[in-house]
Amino acid sequence: MTLRAPGLLLAAALLVRAAELAAQNPIPLPPRADTARAPGAAARDTGAAAAPRRDTIPLPDSLSPDSFRPQLPPLGAPPGPLPRTGRIVFDHDEFWFSGAVTLGELLERVPGVFLVRAGWFGRPEIIQYAGQGASSIEVYWDGFAMDPLGQDSTGLDLSGLNLGLVQRAEVEVLPSVVRVYLYSDEQVVRKPRTETSFATGDASTNSYRIRYLNRWKNGTGLDLGVIFQGSSGVVTSQGRSSDVTLWAKGSWIPTERYGVQYQVVSVSLDRDSVKLTSDRPLFLTELPSHRAHRTDMFLRGFIATRNDGMGLRLDAIAGGSTYTDTSAALERQEMQGSAIVGYRAERWSTELTTRVRDSSTPLELELRGSVSPSALLTVSGYAISRTHLGGRHSNSTDVGAQAELRPVAAIALHGALRLRNAVGAPALLTDTAQKVTDFSAGISLTTRQLDLDVSLARHGVFAPAVPGTFGPIMPAYPSLAVRTATVSVAWRPRAYVTFSGWYREPLVKGTAELQTSAYEPPHHSRVWATFRSRLLPVLRRGAFDFTAEVAMEGWSRGVWGADSSGAPRLLKGATILDYRVELRLLNAALFWSIRNARGERYSVLPGLNMPVGNQTYGVRWEFTN
Repeated sequence: MTLRAPGLLLAAALLVRAAELAAQNPIPLPPRADTARAPGAAARDTGAAAAPRRDTIPLPDSLSPDSFRPQLPPLGAPPGPLPRTGRIVFDHDEFWFSGAVTLGELLERVPGVFLVRAGWFGRPEIIQYAGQGASSIEVYWDGFAMDPLGQDSTGLDLSGLNLGLVQRAEVEVLPSVVRVYLYSDEQVVRKPRTETSFATGDASTNSYRIRYLNRWKNGTGLDLGVIFQGSSGVVTSQGRSSDVTLWAKGSWIPTERYGVQYQVVSVSLDRDSVKLTSDRPLFLTELPSHRAHRTDMFLRGFIATRNDGMGLRLDAIAGGSTYTDTSAALERQEMQGSAIVGYRAERWSTELTTRVRDSSTPLELELRGSVSPSALLTVSGYAISRTHLGGRHSNSTDVGAQAELRPVAAIALHGALRLRNAVGAPALLTDTAQKVTDFSAGISLTTRQLDLDVSLARHGVFAPAVPGTFGPIMPAYPSLAVRTATVSVAWRPRAYVTFSGWYREPLVKGTAELQTSAYEPPHHSRVWATFRSRLLPVLRRGAFDFTAEVAMEGWSRGVWGADSSGAPRLLKGATILDYRVELRLLNAALFWSIRNARGERYSVLPGLNMPVGNQTYGVRWEFTN
């Protein structure tokens, strides 16, 4: 790695200044998002979430207790109690040290997720899970449904969802879908918090991030942010790209019992066309250019009967999304409103959501519930009914259950069942409902040093829609009825070392690559080793951190789709090695990463080769003053 001299001097100056502040006037960090987890709402720890939780950083005594202000209750996964194997939690601390820039990169740590991207940063990316194509994922931003629109009307392009605005993500993992609940960052004390971040790297890749967050005594708050990322494109996928994200949030939350909040997230994408290699499909020569703008804005309010989050609560959301694509002359708009009424007790909870739209899904009803009658058993489930344009309907019933056998206190049995008669792509009027049965079962072991889970799953036959983002080049392919075995593990031999990973294998006979679903290759695995040391104990706890991580992902030959005759097109196997190093003093950080360090020549889309040995490095500083 070669650092430019001005960047090195700037980084050194920032660290020296931060050290002076540590000795003179320590800077308080925002409290951890998960330090007040509700009873029964335990997280499933895999990958980044499997590392031991960081101790809560105490704020200086000079900060009086009345400086803390109430926050809006989170709208996300079903309210607890929950089976521990039903959810994966990524918090603010894990965002800092995972190295993930986009939501797609973060979800690579979820067992079974295959990230499909068109090259380097700034290019489209989607996830494939259990052969479900564009139906693999659902995303909610502070309770607001991020529906696919425009060019991506059948699937979400995750490259436009930057983690720089998010303080927490909860991932609900079911046998054939991943539901992601994102919680935007928010200041909880009456002190302004500002962040500046700069990174550069190969292929003229530059990114900038500036944020300002503040709360006042009367309960009002203001959060602003802007993120820019641009690149000229790496040698293997030449083409300029730039993304700009603008974010604004205003809130008035005087007590824990009621409050309102208005939020706007605006993303502008400008991407040149990318030429394809000689193995291009469908006689195309390039991935078309893309110039689009998406804005999501919504107003949310809540009222509750108790201050501690228990009891009865009513939430309401009203907002809309607009999408314009000047390169393809597209313009779409969707308005949506939802009302959520829920009740939460110590051992059970229930929640009813009604969501109406003026687009392809006018009406959606969802009922959730969970109960823990004893320490041995927790059951949660939900039922969803959706009405679509064209006289179509979707019905889905998902049930998750877990039994914990206390004679061997660390062992838990878990299972999940998903019954669907659902439309995969509501925006396509020709897409009709398909009946599918999916299920999973497994056993997990949880100790202080080891988390181990072994699961068997089966997803049924399903014909997913091709995401509009990659429509011209991604061949369609049905999801076959496949049984899979998944092993996920996190081993912590020392407090500063963690070995994590997962392995997924379709259980098929014969020529495996011809019997699995698209982007569900045999022998798919991702492992990573993390070293983290909290140095210089003379400083206050957590003031100095050093993290080094090496990650490896690999898969054998599989299928990425079918040609015009219906014959499978083979996805070649690959092994990718990534490195990341980060040094943090208080809230100033230096970071460096290199992707595909082995120089593997591979592609996950026909005709689009992935970058080789590309690196980024930069500095980030989050401070309160």
